Amino acid sequence: MACSRPAAVLAGALAALLLLAAGCTTPTDSKPGPATPSAMTGPESSAPAPKPAPVVVAKPASITGSEETSTMFDNFTAYVAAIDGQPVAAGRTGWNTPLPLPAGPRRLTVAFIRGVFTAQADVNFPARPEAVYQLKFATDAQIFGKSSYCEFWIVDTATGEKVLAPTRVPLAKADTAK
Repeated sequence: MACSRPAAVLAGALAALLLLAAGCTTPTDSKPGPATPSAMTGPESSAPAPKPAPVVVAKPASITGSEETSTMFDNFTAYVAAIDGQPVAAGRTGWNTPLPLPAGPRRLTVAFIRGVFTAQADVNFPARPEAVYQLKFATDAQIFGKSSYCEFWIVDTATGEKVLAPTRVPLAKADTAK
């Protein structure tokens, strides 16, 4: 029995439909798994992985103390004794040595000494990257004076701006008997 031409075309189309339908179904016993790189197509497979954001490390600021000389008795010296609770090795003798300050909020222990008179305070201020600061002071410490207070503040040496308002603390008399 010979097939007529329209019947052959119809049989071919039916076979193509069956093949297409069979390719679009998934067996019920298979579980979906992770996509493999060879199965991925489209723009997301050809795009390079995003680069991580660069880490920017701010350059530190620096701070020094200050000193007023006295011809008759001991000099008046204000210096940084600790940064964020870590003692500074230089102490009074390194009052003019620039100390590095990481940028951000800082807690400084500042100190004053003149002869037997001393004062100390903890102060907080935000250090800006690469800024240069100086610890300043005012006091009434005199050998024959009232000697009651010391006031500390910090200035930005580039602008002269006070970055820390004055903090007043009482003077203490160091124990000289040892």
